[in-house]
Amino acid sequence: MKLFRIQPFITTECILAPMRGSYKVLHIALMVYLIAAFGWWAILLYKKNVENYSLYTQLSHYEVQIDMNEVHQTFLKQHKMIIGEGVVFGLSILLGLLLIYRTFKTEVNVNKKLNDFLLSVTHELKTPIASLKIANRTLLSNTFSESERRDLIQTGLDETIRLENQVNNILTAAQLEQSYTFNMERTNLTELIQNSLRRWKTSHPTYNIVENLARDIHAEIDRESISKVIDNIVNNAIKYGGDESTTTIKLEKDNAAFIMISIADEGPGIPAPEKGRVWAKFYRMSDAKTQDTTGTGLGLWLSQQIIKAHKGTIKIEDNKPNGSIFKVSLPSL
Repeated sequence: MKLFRIQPFITTECILAPMRGSYKVLHIALMVYLIAAFGWWAILLYKKNVENYSLYTQLSHYEVQIDMNEVHQTFLKQHKMIIGEGVVFGLSILLGLLLIYRTFKTEVNVNKKLNDFLLSVTHELKTPIASLKIANRTLLSNTFSESERRDLIQTGLDETIRLENQVNNILTAAQLEQSYTFNMERTNLTELIQNSLRRWKTSHPTYNIVENLARDIHAEIDRESISKVIDNIVNNAIKYGGDESTTTIKLEKDNAAFIMISIADEGPGIPAPEKGRVWAKFYRMSDAKTQDTTGTGLGLWLSQQIIKAHKGTIKIEDNKPNGSIFKVSLPSL
């Protein structure tokens, strides 16, 4: 049973773009005015200083007591002061205006990402709930063959798992922002990955998941959070790869000090410029090949934060001929 995914057609870009344009014009106008006004007053002070020096020079022809050496020294001192303080104050005004603009731009970008995230989360949570309601009502109101009934139940299971993953990601993100305590314990990583993949094979029986796991690999990890990393990456592989693609998971000793988990998919892949950006919180690629898929932009950010907390690394490499390979390195026992 499949549902149409309806993307929100009103985005924060529609609301914030005019505001950003107006603010930019106002900011530039204010910057030009302040610099021009300050420059004008600096020029006036400079002219007044020159006029005073000229006046003292003329008076010296009539007043013997006027010490022109002292007048000249005072003129040079004031001349340097006007130029020096003018440059310092001018640069301070310019720097302050640039910092204000940068702060505003950062705030607008953060608010845009947050609002887009809220729209995406709302859509992501409502869709599986709607699917569950439709599947349950259909089961109650009609008589089906055994195969049709199993398809409806499978749809309900898929959407339940999807909903559970989204809620878990949101809760973990909130906990990581404050004070999340990792429960580190000696764990059989081979069994943990097998259990995680078993759930995915049950919920996606038509999808091809290949395991290549070394036996009895142990590590000091937080079981729940590492399971979440595996689930997030496998979920992306299924979501972007499609039903007929294959995901290959390998587990091996990289060397005496580290364990390597690699998850290779056959999706559209991640372009080189995007490989560093996908780890940002709420970030989602705007590539034409991925724009039809939904998500919150939290999965990879969460995965990176969790692996960092385990003193490990996570990186992305290209999978030939297409797709990506996510490589997770964790300290070995």
